[in-house]
Amino acid sequence: MKHQMLFPTPLWSAHCNEPQLLERWKQAVVSLQDADPSGLSLTNLGAWHSRTDLLEEPLLADLFQWIAGQVQGALVDWGWDLQQARPRFNNAWAVVSGAGDSHGAHIHPNSLFSGVFYLAAPPGSGAIAFLDPRAGALMLQPPLTSEARLRELGREQWVPQAGLLLLFPAWLWHEVEVSRCADPRVCVSFNLGLKPQQG
Repeated sequence: MKHQMLFPTPLWSAHCNEPQLLERWKQAVVSLQDADPSGLSLTNLGAWHSRTDLLEEPLLADLFQWIAGQVQGALVDWGWDLQQARPRFNNAWAVVSGAGDSHGAHIHPNSLFSGVFYLAAPPGSGAIAFLDPRAGALMLQPPLTSEARLRELGREQWVPQAGLLLLFPAWLWHEVEVSRCADPRVCVSFNLGLKPQQG
């Protein structure tokens, strides 16, 4: 029988191979943490969470320019019509995670797409896991081979790496596993909406 996939969920990835930029952006986030050590408490479980207006942070302006270029290229390839509307950032924030920190499963309401960019990600610092959005997909599982079982478990893990950018629909449930590493994982996350074009 012919096999095809219905209703795929897009996930894009890109990589920044500029260690000096990554280090500069990481230090900018660390300075924000030093200035506001308590941070925010949202879906983060123990991790430091910055304010959500990092788009206004001058030290990160070129970071968001780089992300914007990657995101626009991905969405145009996907089929976004820039003549009718352009993607725009809704908000952005940073997270610094240490040993024992994690993030509970969540989505990002009132946005179209969400993303995360890793500035530092030492081994063992906690993978991001995307959860199957199809209601009822795990109600009944037939006996599967090991390879098929990994594919059909409804949980897709991505191990973070410094310089990795991930972009996904804001409605896709995701969580961050517990960090087993003493060195911090530093990332910047963001949400995207759209800006209609005149005429």
